[in-house]
Amino acid sequence: MINIKTMEDIEKLKKISTIKYINLDITNPNQEVIKYFLENGQDYYYAETIEKRPGYIYIDYQTFKLGQSLIDHAIDQIDPQLTKLEKARAIYIYLGKELGYDINSYPEKNEDFSLTNLSTINNIWGAITNKKITNISLCKLYYYLCRIMNISCEIITINEAGRLGNKININNTIIITDIMEDIPYIQANMKTTSFGSYNDDHKLDKKIGYISEEYSDVILDNTLKKINNSNDEILEEILSQTQSILPVRDIRPIELSIIYQEIFDKYFPNYDISISNLYINNFYNHKEHFILFSYQDKHYSFNYAQNNFILITNEELLQNIEDRKIGLYLDEEIPSLNQYHLRSA
Repeated sequence: MINIKTMEDIEKLKKISTIKYINLDITNPNQEVIKYFLENGQDYYYAETIEKRPGYIYIDYQTFKLGQSLIDHAIDQIDPQLTKLEKARAIYIYLGKELGYDINSYPEKNEDFSLTNLSTINNIWGAITNKKITNISLCKLYYYLCRIMNISCEIITINEAGRLGNKININNTIIITDIMEDIPYIQANMKTTSFGSYNDDHKLDKKIGYISEEYSDVILDNTLKKINNSNDEILEEILSQTQSILPVRDIRPIELSIIYQEIFDKYFPNYDISISNLYINNFYNHKEHFILFSYQDKHYSFNYAQNNFILITNEELLQNIEDRKIGLYLDEEIPSLNQYHLRSA
């Protein structure tokens, strides 16, 4: 393993044929170094070095190359005329839109959990290539993009449980951020919660293109308060009204469940509406996550291909579960089907 920071380090590398593992410095990104490895680095594996601390989760050249192209694309989306604050916010929103949580990387939800999948998305190039993140890889990505844009950024611990976040310093103003917390709200075009005092700055968010006029949670509030709570088709009404406001197709399953759980808790606390995590067994025996909304004996799920919520009957659910086309993640249940003793997998 060798840490590479400058072209001089590459000259040293050329003299040592046995080295296969490269740690690239992302604290002081050197585009000349990156370009060299993109053009000549087919035989190496890659990890990051941050503040002289090397990482030990390596990915192959193809993942590095694709990941770096996606990082370059992200930077290209940022208007160079923006202020540093605007750039920092734009990067924050971009990552929140493009990346997401992955229930298949949660050991508490999968009997067949594999550390291999988790390792890949702990690496910044692996994470952005797979569009799936962990707390550490997301913080490292934000750190790297800020550093490329010449924005002072650190990775810090933000709570007693060891959760990581970022600290940016713009003109001696410190902003503590937590993109991991804000991903659902960003995907839903809502006010964020963890970007210092700039979570609902209309002028800033309009300028960077995050919102056109208003945050979706404000529009939702005005709409959902008017729904007739005595309606027997309350779940169908909620889903219909919210879909006209939220970019549901652009919100990933876990993030969607977080947004809707908050909606149910805030506006419809007296209704026993449940959200369950299920999966489809696809052709490659890979779990394709989806969420199920249930109220009484009616179930709805969002069909991303049709861009619509679809009704699923008890009979359809039971048949598909029996045929192993659909499964439940660990510790999940469908309340109206509890009498069938469905087993999570």
